[in-house]
Amino acid sequence: MTSRLKSAILRHTNSIKHTSFGGLKDTVRSHIPNTTNDASYMSNEYIHSSFFDDENYLSIIKCLDGGHEIAKDSLEYMQDYNELLQEHSDNLNSYSKKWKSKIKQQSSISSYHTTKLAQRETVSAPKRFAEVLQNQYDAILKVTTTYRTQIERMYPNERLGTTHKHHRTEAMKNLFKEARSALCKLSSKLEKLHEQEKKAQHALHDADVQCENLSFDSTASKTKISNAKDNQSKRQDKLDKIKQEIERTEEEYNHEYENYRTQAMDIYEKCRTLEKERLDLLGDTLIKFNEAAFSSNYLDEQDEIYENLMLKIKVERNSLEDLNFWAKTYHVYDSTTSLSSETNNNENISSQTTTQKTKKSHKNETENLTTKEENIQESVAEAQEEQSQADTTTSTKTKVKKNKNSSKTESTTTNSTASNQE
Repeated sequence: MTSRLKSAILRHTNSIKHTSFGGLKDTVRSHIPNTTNDASYMSNEYIHSSFFDDENYLSIIKCLDGGHEIAKDSLEYMQDYNELLQEHSDNLNSYSKKWKSKIKQQSSISSYHTTKLAQRETVSAPKRFAEVLQNQYDAILKVTTTYRTQIERMYPNERLGTTHKHHRTEAMKNLFKEARSALCKLSSKLEKLHEQEKKAQHALHDADVQCENLSFDSTASKTKISNAKDNQSKRQDKLDKIKQEIERTEEEYNHEYENYRTQAMDIYEKCRTLEKERLDLLGDTLIKFNEAAFSSNYLDEQDEIYENLMLKIKVERNSLEDLNFWAKTYHVYDSTTSLSSETNNNENISSQTTTQKTKKSHKNETENLTTKEENIQESVAEAQEEQSQADTTTSTKTKVKKNKNSSKTESTTTNSTASNQE
């Protein structure tokens, strides 16, 4: 085999063996358990990486800081819902006002007494339901106001810009950096040593090729061959020293890596406590919001609206009583045919009222006393107004009738006098 061919083979022989520092990280990554069972959980830049490698500790920092966006969305949802409640309440009030006006303007000859009162109570029900919604609105507003205050405490405004960071993340980030500083120095040192190792391997490879070529060169002097071997030996010694330094540094790195893991876990536990506070705050707020929005706390008030309506419509509203009222108003009343119906109606009202009082708790009676009095006063005022109108109508008709009778009497007297004179 010629010397040129041997040199070519030697040059193309991959005799450089790289010490894989990255293999340590690969080994750690390969043992990361996949504990995410939620199929809907979205992927992110940290999900498949070890928390203790590189700057992956930033995952918990971003988790805490990102909580502001979650809190803002939750607050916006609750505020939007409350605006819908307020809008619905306002619409119900306007709706009730519109129809109360229409009922009031109905012809008194066809709309009167207990049936008209039942109509009035029916169109007033939306207003009373709006009061229930207003109570819900006030309760939710209290929840959202408290939550907003707590969010502002947890995520204060930055001096510059519009970003919001958790009030403790900067301190936690500095703790991670400090704990990782020694490991970063060793990692940087290892990277430089591996670069030196790579250059030394290339230099040794060139020295090996030179010695190999000279061994097949019959014209090469002994001095040249000796110098080449000395150079080869020096290159080998330098590479060996670099490898030894790499080995020592890797041992030191591994030891420091374990120290960092311990410190990082302690810092993580502090971050975990902060994250639990954030999650608990959101969870407790959602409970309070849903209690105010959807619980049965307001069912008693809604039931009371219904019971009052049924009292006015089923019990107090009485067609025979209305007919008697109309007959009295327009002077076609016959007391002998109307007494029994009025007696039965009074008994029904008394029975229904007693039943309603039994159902209502003392708590609801106390809480709704003011509202009831206002509603009763309103109904009484409207009823008095209606009765006053009816009395006025009756009085006017009576006066007209008396005037007619008086005119008739005067006419008769005049005619009689004229006859006598003849």
